[in-house]
Amino acid sequence: MIPRGFSFSAANADIDGTSSPKNDIGLLYCNTKASLCGVFTRNRVKAAPVLIGMDLVKRGVVRAVLANSGNANACTGEAGLDDAKRLMAAVASRLKIDADEVIPLSTGVIGVRLPVDKMLSKLDTLARGLGDNVDTFARSMMTTDTFPKIASRKVGQACILGVAKGSGMIAPDMATTLAIVITDAIMERGDLERTIKDAVRTTFNAITVDGDTSTNDTLIALSSNMLHAELEGVEKAIFEVIQELSMMVVKDGEGASKVVRINVSGCDTDEEARKVGKTVGNSLLVKTALYGSDPNWGRIMAAIGYSGVDIDTGSVSIHISGHPVVERGVEAGGYKEEDVRSALEGKDIHIDISVGSGSGSFTIWTTDLTHKYVDINAEYRS
Repeated sequence: MIPRGFSFSAANADIDGTSSPKNDIGLLYCNTKASLCGVFTRNRVKAAPVLIGMDLVKRGVVRAVLANSGNANACTGEAGLDDAKRLMAAVASRLKIDADEVIPLSTGVIGVRLPVDKMLSKLDTLARGLGDNVDTFARSMMTTDTFPKIASRKVGQACILGVAKGSGMIAPDMATTLAIVITDAIMERGDLERTIKDAVRTTFNAITVDGDTSTNDTLIALSSNMLHAELEGVEKAIFEVIQELSMMVVKDGEGASKVVRINVSGCDTDEEARKVGKTVGNSLLVKTALYGSDPNWGRIMAAIGYSGVDIDTGSVSIHISGHPVVERGVEAGGYKEEDVRSALEGKDIHIDISVGSGSGSFTIWTTDLTHKYVDINAEYRS
């Protein structure tokens, strides 16, 4: 299902210099002026495409997205901004649009200049190859991802389509990945912006693989505004697409063997619950225990304690995949270590934490931490 007005292409520019046959540069084009909104990383170190994208979102109109993997174009100073703008102008020339109607997205190694000449040499191929193959475009953004992340919904005749990349450097603080959501439904730009910001709070802002927030995190949404559709249905479909993409990122976490849902309740506010869940989800000791199917619940208690949330230890209870582990801050009556160990050997783990009687709650999704994660990241540039 491809929203009307949009087309895609991809090519191989050998951006990382490894001679990999993988496509690493992609183009998304809209044959009308599309409404644009987006959210970006809160990391104070922002890549050149993020800085440019933040300005372009203020204009609210775009015609094309130029995405690349293999190079983040981050920590490259004014030269990095110039490189991105040179590519934007070259794309615009081929598509006969304005340069500020092209938004760049980059992911990959930080601190290295883009190989602009290599990328320029592929723009004619991209412009000529535009079609309905969203899969090849999604793959062009992949780095350590093991599969392309694509989700779609229909609302009447209107379509919502999302693509994303993300596997490592995943921590909740905006929309931790590169993601693009497109629709042909007619939407006021304010409605589109509100919808994605609301969705991000409990989806991309609620996932963590390794606690690292990228310099390049971007989620943009575009509407070609071609078809009338019921607004509430479109908003719901956009949320579902973003939610599905975020869960794909968790399931594809670098080296991960388990997906873990951490539900926190009983806090004074939802934000406090989010802090507790994020702290537990990012704890290396908790994550390695999950990998080893070790029911070491003390690590969870310790993480709750240093979350920065004022809690009464005697009010804490913890269940792991339905098994009571902690009651009133101490080992639960009837706790059976072997039962919990057996539950932890599964691929989907649920950790339910209550810290009191408040109404605040939040759910975080995370993974275990395996030897493979270390191998992938120790050899990332090798």
